[in-house]
Amino acid sequence: MGHIRLLLCLHVEQVVMLSTLCRYVAPRMALVGDAAHAVHPMAGQGVNLGLADAGALAATLAFARQTGQDIGDVMLLQSRYEAQRQAANVAMMAALETLWQGFGLQSGVAGAARAAGLRLLNSIGPVKNSIMQYAMGFTG
Repeated sequence: MGHIRLLLCLHVEQVVMLSTLCRYVAPRMALVGDAAHAVHPMAGQGVNLGLADAGALAATLAFARQTGQDIGDVMLLQSRYEAQRQAANVAMMAALETLWQGFGLQSGVAGAARAAGLRLLNSIGPVKNSIMQYAMGFTG
């Protein structure tokens, strides 16, 4: 007698992981990188965002030192570090979510629209270069 094998195939759609904390700072404390926010590794942006966080925090601490302010002052950390980095991080997360959703569409019309949009973007050198510079963490 033969054996019956049951093969079960599951398709699990990967969900883009995007999260950010409401607060990156508290008195005498600041979170950077993955401690403050998380992004799906799809586009490799986690390290770029973390490095930009570290640079912004270093600049904030240097500013405090140069102006004689307390480097742990929560108002200083909120205004010069947290506000700037949250805005940049949320913008990148929105861009990543848009890309994820756009590339997730598989229908003929959606695929054709996506291809046309990418061809258009590729043909506009300055816009394409600006997006690449931002994604690499060189601007923003």
